[in-house]
Amino acid sequence: MRIVRYTAAFATVVISLMNLPFAFDDGGADLALPVRYLISLLGVLGIVAAVALLAKASWGAPAVAAVAVVNLIGAVVSVAVGMEGGLIGLTVSLVATVLGVATLLQGRRTPQAAA
Repeated sequence: MRIVRYTAAFATVVISLMNLPFAFDDGGADLALPVRYLISLLGVLGIVAAVALLAKASWGAPAVAAVAVVNLIGAVVSVAVGMEGGLIGLTVSLVATVLGVATLLQGRRTPQAAA
């Protein structure tokens, strides 16, 4: 369904936009600079994955699901260590993960037309 795909892309963009500024400001969490760069890179990858999902690229749904799962793991860690904004990240990451996996499973059920 188009609504699930669009909502998954939107949730992925939202969580990715939350990741982008980590390279410049980690909100006082004192993360190592390489970790901060990796989190920002995950944000860029998430935006690329969301665009691919909307463009119906064959790798879009798996990429969105993967980005969402990595964000979910990071959000669980951030809540566990008490980082500011961890609960918001956990909520958005959970929504993105559920929708990303739903989009991935939906694509596997839909038979592709022979070219």
